[in-house]
Amino acid sequence: MAASAVQLLLFKTTMKLIKLIAILSLVAVSFSSDVLAQQKKIPKNPFRFSDAVTGKPIPEVLVLPRYSSAKGIFIAPEGPAKATYRNYLAKPFLYRNETPFKLKTPKFVGLPLLPVFIGKAGGIEGILIVAPGYRPIWFDNLWQTRDILNTRDIRNLRLTPIPDDQWSLLMEKKLNPLIEESAVSIDDFQFWGLNKAEGLYIGYNKDERALIKKFLQPVKVKDQAGRPSC
Repeated sequence: MAASAVQLLLFKTTMKLIKLIAILSLVAVSFSSDVLAQQKKIPKNPFRFSDAVTGKPIPEVLVLPRYSSAKGIFIAPEGPAKATYRNYLAKPFLYRNETPFKLKTPKFVGLPLLPVFIGKAGGIEGILIVAPGYRPIWFDNLWQTRDILNTRDIRNLRLTPIPDDQWSLLMEKKLNPLIEESAVSIDDFQFWGLNKAEGLYIGYNKDERALIKKFLQPVKVKDQAGRPSC
C-alpha cells in the first residue's frame, strides 16, 4: 500500500508538472502568436525589379529591413504592461532579381511567469529597396503577393531612375549615414515608412556596413582607354 501510495503521488505530481509546462507554453505563445504568425506568412515568392523607363530588369538590389521590438513586462492576454519600444534597422542583404525571397526575422525570447511574461517580442515592419541611380521604394506588404482583386503581382516593382545629382544628394543625406551612424535623422521618418518622427536605430555590424558601402559606392577602375568606370 505504501509503495502504491508513493507511485500515485508521483503520478499526480508528474501530471501537474506537465499541465504547468503546457500552461506556461500557452502563455508564451499568447505573447508571440502575432509575431510568429506574421513571420510564418511571409512568402518566398520572388520579387521582380525593372527600370520604370526602359523596362529592363535590375539584376540586384539592396534590401534594408526595418524592425520593431517591445521589451519588458507583459500580462496575458492584454499585452505589454510596462515595456520599451524600439524601431531599428538590421540584417541588410543583397537580393538577386527573381530568386526566392528569404527574409531574416527576429527571434522571440522571454521567460513565462504565469500570468506575467518577461521578455522581448519583435516583428518586421517592411523593407526599403535601394538600387544605385534609382529612387528607393518602401515596401511593407510582405505577407501577400497579389493585389486585393488578385489581378496583378504586387512583387513586380518598377524603380524610377533619377539624375546623378539627385542620387548624390540621396546618398549624402539618407544613405551614407547607414555606413557610419548609429541612428537615422529624426527628419527621415517618412522615408523609412514611419508614421511619426521617432527614433530609428541602426543595428548594423562592421561587415553589414561594408556590404552597404560596397554596393552603393562601387570602387571606380579605369578601362583600357583610361576612362573611369564602375
